[in-house]
Amino acid sequence: MKDFDALKNIWHGQAARPKMNYDDLLKQIKRSKNALASKLLKETIGMAAVILFFVLIWTFQPFLMWTSHLSLLILILCCLYYLFVQFHDYRSISNSESLFQKPDEYITFLKKYQQHRYTLNTRKYAAYSLFIGLAFALYFIEVYFSAPLWQALSGAVFTILWFIICAWLMRKYARKEQDKLNDIIEKLENLGKQFKD
Repeated sequence: MKDFDALKNIWHGQAARPKMNYDDLLKQIKRSKNALASKLLKETIGMAAVILFFVLIWTFQPFLMWTSHLSLLILILCCLYYLFVQFHDYRSISNSESLFQKPDEYITFLKKYQQHRYTLNTRKYAAYSLFIGLAFALYFIEVYFSAPLWQALSGAVFTILWFIICAWLMRKYARKEQDKLNDIIEKLENLGKQFKD
């Protein structure tokens, strides 16, 4: 009987799970979704500017070797790939407003989107970095033949450091993005549990 009374005291002593206000939670989710969509749009616009910059360099800068032309072609193709992926993700996130009417479908959509972004920010980013590295290596062939050795070496060291910093920043970026998506999914799941209770 003592065990039953102790269990009863524990049961009544637990704080009830706080009820969430549906409208406030929906506003928070929409705010998070809009912030994510805005970030993707800014990245898309930034990448379009980078592509334009590379095209202008290719147009107005005379190169001596074919490796430099191939390097710029690889850089532009990598940037185009990133631009289309970011724009596609921006559209899918910003056009998901109708899914708010069907929370279960929206949670499923967000989980698939989260997995897609994780793959993009890890495996696909590694391949993307590999091609960017190849482009820089091809460009440094011309730098090696046309510039003093110290400039070629300092450029190569700077590029390697830049890749290391970008890899570190990408891990932080991917983790932050996953946390935001987890937060939205968790809030929606908690809201769904609240209505089932």
